[in-house]
Amino acid sequence: MNPVFMFVLLLLVTSAPVDAAGGNGIPLNSTGVNAWGGRTSNKLSIPQSAYPRQDADFPKKFSFTKLDDRGRKLPDNAASWHCVQDNVTGLVWEGKTSDNGLHDISHTYTWYNSDDGCNGGRDGMSGEPDDAICNGVTGGCDTEKFVRAVNAAGWCGFRDWRMPSIEELGSIVDYGRSMPAIDPGFFPNMPQPAGFWTATSFAPEPSFAWIVVFDEGGITHCVKSWAYHVRLVRGGR
Repeated sequence: MNPVFMFVLLLLVTSAPVDAAGGNGIPLNSTGVNAWGGRTSNKLSIPQSAYPRQDADFPKKFSFTKLDDRGRKLPDNAASWHCVQDNVTGLVWEGKTSDNGLHDISHTYTWYNSDDGCNGGRDGMSGEPDDAICNGVTGGCDTEKFVRAVNAAGWCGFRDWRMPSIEELGSIVDYGRSMPAIDPGFFPNMPQPAGFWTATSFAPEPSFAWIVVFDEGGITHCVKSWAYHVRLVRGGR
């Protein structure tokens, strides 16, 4: 099996006990891996009988649907959309913009969750007001305030947006792509570097939380006081 994917699976399993979003148990999505790994090489074009049951032995495609500002389905070739529905997991993802508004993909936020039952024991850092970093969020640039602002706006007609768990955000990584490792036809204008916060605290040290880096699809943990990008999710629970 591809060593990168094996590493991702281990991270997802070990992080589950402190999942603040409660998103465990979502349907298994595609990984995008369409090549095989052998004893000494990766990215091979033919199956490896000595290393069976790799991702590429079970081809599966991602399936997304674009949604308009009221959550209605659009055709795949729609030039403008506001949210994206994952037809495999049932999750609906916040569509990002490049207009310096509330949903601008370049905006970054510190990790903050004031609910002690969901923050792993450390609430993180409350953000300070800075329109250059997160225009449209009242009171400061942190994840909790951003969630509150998006729900107040009723993005795509929904008011139950939340931070994604590490399993949920990892489910839209496409390891068959890079720079970014996600389908640009549904998730365009990705920044670089593309580190996105999850709701999942890092169990050994809860002053850290997990992020997904969409440049190559890597997963790591960072201190909650650092500012990273955010893509909210809803549904699937």
